[in-house]
Amino acid sequence: MGTTPKAVPKTLADWRNFVAYERHEVEILSVAERDALPAGERETYDNARLQAVNEAMVLRTPDLDKLSRELRLCLGMAVGDQFTARQGLAVSGVQRLGKSTAAMYLGRSHERTQRTVHDRAHDTNFAPVLYVSTPPESTPRQLMSAFARTLGLPVGSRVSTDALMGQVTRVISELGTTLIILDEIQNLSTRASAGMAAANMLKAFSETLPAVFMYVGVELEKSDLLAGPMQEQINGRLSVVHMEPLPHGTQLDRDRWDELVMQFEEWFPLAEHVVGSLGGAYEWLYGASGGVLGSLRSILRAAQVAAILDGVEFVDQARVEAAMIDFRAQRNLNESLKKPRKGQPVATRSGTGPQAAA
Repeated sequence: MGTTPKAVPKTLADWRNFVAYERHEVEILSVAERDALPAGERETYDNARLQAVNEAMVLRTPDLDKLSRELRLCLGMAVGDQFTARQGLAVSGVQRLGKSTAAMYLGRSHERTQRTVHDRAHDTNFAPVLYVSTPPESTPRQLMSAFARTLGLPVGSRVSTDALMGQVTRVISELGTTLIILDEIQNLSTRASAGMAAANMLKAFSETLPAVFMYVGVELEKSDLLAGPMQEQINGRLSVVHMEPLPHGTQLDRDRWDELVMQFEEWFPLAEHVVGSLGGAYEWLYGASGGVLGSLRSILRAAQVAAILDGVEFVDQARVEAAMIDFRAQRNLNESLKKPRKGQPVATRSGTGPQAAA
């Protein structure tokens, strides 16, 4: 098990900790066993459960399956000697859909596979995946400095941007990197001269490396990268996966939503919670979250934390509805209450309004 990872990897060491990290397994005690614990041990037990609740998790969704396949296609198309830039992949959508989480999860899977295939499990001179976050309003030097810092290279003020790119390119090639994840790419503004220069440099940079670039960002179809001055040069080199909130209009959609919530319930570290017992709240959860996984997870996390702090070993509909929710979820809930749509659930408080069809 690796060192507990930071929220966002900033260095290659951070990324390796993320790759090595495994979720904490907590042995769930019965209520009698829990109540028999001395005060100090009870606090340790509850803290371990809180940590389990707050750990990142990835659930299988149609978007994740599609993204996984597209990445495998891009990596397959990159095999062998080539003399042009590899086909890249862009991951787009509104905030809180889990774009970065999905990209990091797939990057971790790719790295683990490559380390196994090449028998280099603990080789620090091997880095199949490089994860970099795009600085806001990047200039060419700021963008290349972000790559250098991730790799642990010094960024001296006297080193030119071209020389820095040369160093970064050389190190990435020596590390055997085959996938580069560039997150927060919406921060690249090509309508500003500095941003255009950074995009041009990124294009040239990608052409020098035998790696697939995965660009991750918010609504990239409207961003400068895909809709700005360089769109004709960039678009032909990228496959785009647009992630969307989960639908709820058909019975099949609703069944899939229910299954997804039950996947979350399977991870509840609560002794008396029965998977599926939140069935009465599934429609309310959709109305509050708008089908956005990040909002759904926030609501369920808050309900679990409240249960643990209150000494309750289950989550019911009342506790879910009382959970602290973010502003986006509150807005979604208000809109759902005001404007029910045909085929969509009406988010109501317990005991009021229509319920989902069985």
